[in-house]
Amino acid sequence: MEIIQNWFEEGCDYTKGIVIYGNLPKHSPLLLKTFQKKNNSFNSEKLKYELKKFVEKYKQTEFVATIQKAIIEVTKPVPEKVSEKEQKNAVLFHQLPESLRPVLLEATQLFKENCLLKVNLNELPAHAEKAALELQIKIHTNFKKNELCWQKIDLYLEKRIVPEAPKQEFEGLTPAGMLRQQQLLYASISKLNTRLKINREQHSKATIVAIKSKIERQIIKQEENLLQQNEKLIIISGLIDGN
Repeated sequence: MEIIQNWFEEGCDYTKGIVIYGNLPKHSPLLLKTFQKKNNSFNSEKLKYELKKFVEKYKQTEFVATIQKAIIEVTKPVPEKVSEKEQKNAVLFHQLPESLRPVLLEATQLFKENCLLKVNLNELPAHAEKAALELQIKIHTNFKKNELCWQKIDLYLEKRIVPEAPKQEFEGLTPAGMLRQQQLLYASISKLNTRLKINREQHSKATIVAIKSKIERQIIKQEENLLQQNEKLIIISGLIDGN
């Protein structure tokens, strides 16, 4: 399971994902052949869904064992605490600059749309696999867009930085060119995440103020760059899917 979690954290390389899926117990040989035939946005999202489903099933097994162990223990009262999600939902438009207010509006709309889509998904009959997959992909896409919105808002609230909108670089690209660009973005995001992880570890260990400040400036630039790369990835994935 750790291999799959690392795969998600490192940018979901499609080729590595196929290898991981092929080594899962009780994987579908037919689905594996489908993944191996073509790397497109639909197969990429389906691959993520299957690997995520395996992780959730594994976690559920661990969860059941934990609950069985916990029922013999005396439960302690949990102090009231405002969750991070509730804190985010409490952000108001006047707290943000004008350029980020549409971002907060988009985040709210995406959340509401996903609530409706999940209801629709739960109401589908068992045989409606194609419709269910389409809804799952839409929910996942909305989730990624919502996550990006909150990353922009968090960057401003924490560091007073308004990330620049990415430049449109995809006009005139052929379908093959778009797929190539999509893979380059996956690779770029994976490298950025690795550098960020290293810098954050170095920042936490640094004791000299000047060095700590230098690393912090690098982290801020990398976080802003990562936001732009993720936004580009969402845009080009939408173009590939025809959205």
